[in-house]
Amino acid sequence: MSDVTWFADKKNKLRRVMQHAQHRAAGNREVVVTLTSYPPRIGTVWHSVRSIFGQSYLPDRIVLYLAKSDFPNREKDLPQSLLDMLWHDFEIRWVDEDLKPHKKYYWAFKDFRDSLVVTIDDDLVYRKTMIQELVEAFPKHPDAIIASRTHLIMFNEDGSIKPYDQWIYEAPYYHPALVGIPSMRLFATTGAGTLFDPSLFPELTFDTDLIKRHCLAADDMWLKAVETIAGIPVVAATNEQLLEYVPGTQEVALCHVNTESGGNDVIVGSLFGELEERGLLPAPFAQLVQDQSLDCLLS
Repeated sequence: MSDVTWFADKKNKLRRVMQHAQHRAAGNREVVVTLTSYPPRIGTVWHSVRSIFGQSYLPDRIVLYLAKSDFPNREKDLPQSLLDMLWHDFEIRWVDEDLKPHKKYYWAFKDFRDSLVVTIDDDLVYRKTMIQELVEAFPKHPDAIIASRTHLIMFNEDGSIKPYDQWIYEAPYYHPALVGIPSMRLFATTGAGTLFDPSLFPELTFDTDLIKRHCLAADDMWLKAVETIAGIPVVAATNEQLLEYVPGTQEVALCHVNTESGGNDVIVGSLFGELEERGLLPAPFAQLVQDQSLDCLLS
């Protein structure tokens, strides 16, 4: 490590310690950033973590959840670039069950039930104001999901939901009036930076049988299902919706399956179909997320 790098690291750690102390003195609720990764991306995940260390509002801790089966030798299988970042406010937690992308929230909702959990992905670099935007929006909408990136669910004339690729992606970027409006019709893409109050989520959230049967590779769709059952709306925190990817991380990405190949549409049919059959949804999904009041904001 060069002298310049060493100094920058020490300066960053001092800033983190000071801001954490300020959070405690102000009585702020703990903010925990959580993410997961797997072997193809473990060598670049440090880029995402570093962008969190550079936030204007620093989280009180960052937790990286990794499956033991992905890294049988634990820390020995991890790159030094990641290990060098571990400190009192950044830790790795090892889990026995590989729930794929669900690992970024599943255990965090249990481990940090009284905290605010911000989920991120391992292939993105985050704007410096991302967490601040989420935290500032939360007191105005404490019973909602606060998201950095949201899609708008669209409907056919008969009231049925259009295919996922016909939703308005990153809708508040094109329609800023949607920012700050809680709605069941908004769909949070949780890896872009999404703030959750775990105490809002029912026990059904942790039903691994349903997750594995319908949407093991689609955590956003599962969380939307649970939010719909619990009546939890989504709020867009900003109109700055576009993503910055870590270079070289998109050759293998879930969006190729879930979005481009129609995987999310299959999930909407199978998952929500079973939820309706079992009486877990009080009405059809399309009816529960229908919110025509947003149409007047699409200008």
